[in-house]
Amino acid sequence: MSAQMGEPAVRRASAMHASMWTPSWPLASRLVGAAGVAASGAIHFQLWTSGYSVISVIGPLFLLDAIGSWLVALALIGTRFRVVAAAAILIELGAVAGLALASTAGLFGFQESGSGVGGQIMAAYGTESLAVVLLAASLVLTRGGLRRE
Repeated sequence: MSAQMGEPAVRRASAMHASMWTPSWPLASRLVGAAGVAASGAIHFQLWTSGYSVISVIGPLFLLDAIGSWLVALALIGTRFRVVAAAAILIELGAVAGLALASTAGLFGFQESGSGVGGQIMAAYGTESLAVVLLAASLVLTRGGLRRE
């Protein structure tokens, strides 16, 4: 077999078996997005431990958000499934919507007042928005839709 015929096959094989840690914009945006998801979970956990745990419905949702965010962040780091990134985006959009409702009309009988404990409301909006933007960018920058890379 000539070098010309074997060369494309070698390139194709190396591309298929490339490490998931090959530096790229989609990977960088995915990893920083995962950090945003984890940070959002940390904010929810901190608020849960600082007194939100006693609030009916909201308290358990804060704990579920924290645990779910950390698990999804680990999945974002450990896998290349695009559906995990899409799920993370939905979780973060749900958290933003819940926070917006609680800060305005109220949610499950709870009305958020002020800027939150030590400014966590703004931090939550920031980390959740950052995660959504970066994870959406990672999906857009990666070819192939929502299937595994």
